[in-house]
Amino acid sequence: MLEIIGQELITHMEQEEQSLFPAIRAGDDSVMHQSIAVMRADHHGHAEQIRRLEALANDFSPPEDACADWRKLYAGGRKLADDLMEHIHTENNILFPRFA
Repeated sequence: MLEIIGQELITHMEQEEQSLFPAIRAGDDSVMHQSIAVMRADHHGHAEQIRRLEALANDFSPPEDACADWRKLYAGGRKLADDLMEHIHTENNILFPRFA
């Protein structure tokens, strides 16, 4: 699951850099609106993936007897989830409304 999430995020960021942000800078409304729609759909999918990962990892709460490596893995999962949700919030609720 982490590989899938990673690949989806790489593809998403590449689309932002190659399509969305250049369209915003250029003021290209047709590309911008299409790209925003794609980004919002991606965000929905990313949030679903994170919810599944949280469920599998017991909301990133390691078992009492977890070793240090497992605790680091769970902490990293929590950081990934928090950072991704902040990214989604920033784009969906701050950036996109300015250009939609």
